[in-house]
Amino acid sequence: MSEKELRLEGEEKIKGVENETTKIHIGNNLINSSNSILVINSTKTMSKNKLEEISKEISDESSNSLDVYLNKIDKIHQELISSLTEIEKDVLSVANEIIKKKKFEPKFETDRIEKMSPMVEEIYSKCIAKFNIQKGYEKQAIFNALLSLERKKWIITNQRITRDMILKNPIKRKILAFIEKYPGIHARDPRIEQELQITRIPFLKHISSLEAFGFIRSCRIGGTLNFFPADLPNHFDELAVIFQNEIVVKIIQLLFENPNMTLVELANEIGVYHRAIQYHIDNLIKFNVLINIQDNDELPEEITKYDGRRNYYEVNKDLLIQYNSIFKFPPFYNWI
Repeated sequence: MSEKELRLEGEEKIKGVENETTKIHIGNNLINSSNSILVINSTKTMSKNKLEEISKEISDESSNSLDVYLNKIDKIHQELISSLTEIEKDVLSVANEIIKKKKFEPKFETDRIEKMSPMVEEIYSKCIAKFNIQKGYEKQAIFNALLSLERKKWIITNQRITRDMILKNPIKRKILAFIEKYPGIHARDPRIEQELQITRIPFLKHISSLEAFGFIRSCRIGGTLNFFPADLPNHFDELAVIFQNEIVVKIIQLLFENPNMTLVELANEIGVYHRAIQYHIDNLIKFNVLINIQDNDELPEEITKYDGRRNYYEVNKDLLIQYNSIFKFPPFYNWI
């Protein structure tokens, strides 16, 4: 089931227990291991037990959503394989066998036939012995196929694995799916152990191979090295990392619901010191997520009580819509 289907199903389940003054948004959440957000704005809230029941149902279903990304990876694998020529597929199958044996240093040097590295020479020789008579492949054609596989990053130097082997490896596939699900994640995130059942060191080891073959990209933001799918545009990388902070997302939620809220009211509602709220608000202003409005003439119509002694913050809805066109979570489109 896709994330959109999960979200829509979650909304349908809520309709049966929602009263007119209660507003609830549910969706998979990048910043919370429970994979769901509950935003309640009500003068008459439903029972806590009922809310917990709904949250658990959506969380249980959302936990299976990694399969959606695994299916996507399988589809990509089939498309990549189908793009290879017959001779490239045959040479790759031999390369897989030889690289698995770890007999040679993983150096892939193919300047010319006379200057091949030992590993390449072994692949080349095995292909000639296996395919020259059986399929009629000429020596130069086999060498050209090796060059093509290197250019397309099916085989790269200093890696004891091929692109094909990566896409067939259960844990590497799962890590790829995990990064698709949580773009911008870093190696110390607790969800790695919770969902992948591996610790930081082996995670980073697998990440190294995935990045070398061009499946993912990394970007240092602040004090962490964050990982993204390679095909994901980098326009909002910093925001993706900022939105991993639950306090930041809660500030935006509350200002969507009540633009009149003061800094102190935000701090009291979230349950943190007001200086922490000020820090995050300043950061959100820096990235144009919040717009600081001090002139009464420029206030949006949602702000109903003007006080010239304080600041007002308008959420940049257009920016968040653009953000959600690339990153699906947090699901700001639910709150606009």
